[in-house]
Amino acid sequence: MIHGRKSSILLLHLAVLFFATCGSTTEREQNILNLYNARSDQKYADLLVDPARYTTSGVEYHRKYYRYLIGIAGDIVEKKGLAVEKGSLGFYYDKRSGDRNMLYLGLDIDTGSAFEQPFDTVTVRLIRKDLKEVIQTINSCRTIFGEADIVGMVIGWVWTSRGAREHASVWIGKQDFIRYEDEKITFDELLMRSTVTNTIGRVFRLPL
Repeated sequence: MIHGRKSSILLLHLAVLFFATCGSTTEREQNILNLYNARSDQKYADLLVDPARYTTSGVEYHRKYYRYLIGIAGDIVEKKGLAVEKGSLGFYYDKRSGDRNMLYLGLDIDTGSAFEQPFDTVTVRLIRKDLKEVIQTINSCRTIFGEADIVGMVIGWVWTSRGAREHASVWIGKQDFIRYEDEKITFDELLMRSTVTNTIGRVFRLPL
């Protein structure tokens, strides 16, 4: 009888924890959706990928989650204080794998800066400065990541070095950034599990 009572109490605690977690996630997601309105649509629409550019089913998810995309743009620009590069927010596939059915929700951050330091030094600095905030915004949209075809997020940064445009991207699997936000892995562990590509799309290892 005592054992049964303890089991019931444990199940009750787990249920409370489950609903509390769901409530928190739902609230975050709703906050993103609340940023969508006629004004924000007009203001941020040019930050989204042009649907005509899609060569995958990303165009379907782009239309389905259009309000989310505008909300993400608004949150990153207005609340995180970062600049989203025009035409970059949308759904991508990893050209290295060639699998057009595995999509990543992503965007590029326009740093608006010129750096003279080595590429890897700049990349690490930008990742450590911005990535946590961007993950928090994008991972708020758990409904999108409930889609089987949406397998992760990809965050890029754009800057100039000696007059040339440079670009770095971090490709993160959805199980990894969910585990990170649930505090099951550290930020450095998240980076070690992720793939980083450079301006020409080649993988390189971060000097962590």
